[in-house]
Amino acid sequence: MNNKKQSEKNKSLCSGCDACCQYIATEIDKPTTPEEIQNIYWFLLHKNVGVYIGFNNKWYLEFLAPCKKLKNKLCSDYDNRPDVCRDYKQTTCPKYLKSPTEKKYFHNEKEFFSFVKKKMSRKLWITLVDAKKI
Repeated sequence: MNNKKQSEKNKSLCSGCDACCQYIATEIDKPTTPEEIQNIYWFLLHKNVGVYIGFNNKWYLEFLAPCKKLKNKLCSDYDNRPDVCRDYKQTTCPKYLKSPTEKKYFHNEKEFFSFVKKKMSRKLWITLVDAKKI
């Protein structure tokens, strides 16, 4: 299928859905030190910010910020959209996937600290508690 036909097919598949246009996410390092945990805590104190662990075990910082080109649930400049948009696959879209798109999502610091306490090293947790960092 040529690029133009694939582009039109994708546009049709996306009709009425703007889920991937509502946020940006960037990879961050997995927190392994008290300072890195404090950074994630700080991120999660802000509105419209989340942190998640992908199924690839990579960590991401997400900002809920709609694209400025979004108009009526469609890209107003679809033919000139950036490569990151062109490369997005509907097979990873929540609309079609019908299952979580991440392994673990932290909406707030409480969820994150609960995870740190249960899943990360006991030594790291004790260091945070002793240093009164949490």
